[in-house]
Amino acid sequence: MSNENRDGESPKAWADAAVVPPRRHQLRVDLSERNAAVLRLARECEDFDVQMVHLPIGDYFIDSGVVVERKTYADFATSLAHALKGAIVSLAVMWRLPVLHARDPEDALRILRFLAQQVRDSEQRILRRYDGKPKRLASRRLYMLQGLSGVGPALAQRLLIKFGSVEHVVTADEESMTQVRGIGLRKAARIRELVGG
Repeated sequence: MSNENRDGESPKAWADAAVVPPRRHQLRVDLSERNAAVLRLARECEDFDVQMVHLPIGDYFIDSGVVVERKTYADFATSLAHALKGAIVSLAVMWRLPVLHARDPEDALRILRFLAQQVRDSEQRILRRYDGKPKRLASRRLYMLQGLSGVGPALAQRLLIKFGSVEHVVTADEESMTQVRGIGLRKAARIRELVGG
């Protein structure tokens, strides 16, 4: 019995021809990162097609789906400690835990602020977009976009990446909006209605 198919090719040759090289990932990098060592490494490896652009948020944008912001160890530790403290306070309120630990007066004040915010939120039953008014311009833009119907943090990031500014988001037509992952015709129509288009 022959190992060749009707065209005279062996199964191995046919399988080798069907092997497709893996697709390279699109990596958009903010201009502020042009001297970063990770950028040099990304360019040298075979996994990424690198493009330098001005990103409205974040430092790296992978395959039009993931935004990465590089932080120093100190920034990361601060963000992590803030998030952990907020989670502990939320659990304390939810489960009515009687004791919370504060390492110093400033930490005690932070706990009091978290508690006050938790109480206010439970009374007002409104959607909070952030733990406080964001200070950075990019964060304030995301904050504004999260005020749109059905737009959470991830979708706000994708909208800002796609359109480049809050103004372009709110003036975009429904068809353009539906090109953003997570927005269908109904959500696009609700957004246009909300912004008066």
